[in-house]
Amino acid sequence: MNNQMELIDAAWYLLQCKPRQDARANEHLCRQGFECFHPTVQVESARRGKLTAHSQPLFPGYLFIRVPSTASWTSLHSTRGVTRVVGFAGHPCRVEDDLVEHLQRRCEQLDQRKAFNPGDTVHVQIGPYAELEAVFVSMDGDERVMLLLNVLNRQQPVRVPLIHCRA
Repeated sequence: MNNQMELIDAAWYLLQCKPRQDARANEHLCRQGFECFHPTVQVESARRGKLTAHSQPLFPGYLFIRVPSTASWTSLHSTRGVTRVVGFAGHPCRVEDDLVEHLQRRCEQLDQRKAFNPGDTVHVQIGPYAELEAVFVSMDGDERVMLLLNVLNRQQPVRVPLIHCRA
């Protein structure tokens, strides 16, 4: 019963982290028993001629933490990687539960959404390349794709909106 009361009284807050240390702060806060949410998205990039997928923070330098009303704030300030608790007029600013839940659902959807795999055959439906067949190379942001289009017997790289393509 006591744990249930703490969860009801707990609230989300936003922490600012030291440069490129949000993952470190997240790890140390989780070790202390805090519930943390560090929103990340998977991105593909070309490294040494190969496509690699890696996680990238959605809000670099920030993470969300759920703090019970009975918790001590001093441990947050002295945690490795943490700069400060974001607040106004010297008081921590609470983040609505609905906002954090929405971000968590959205990150899950982005992780599950895998439009195409490199090398897949793609058909462009709309635009100047309509009805042409291409080879998927990679995602170019959230809404665009990089394709290799066969034009005059040569493969030309083109960027096309994701919604214009189908398998």
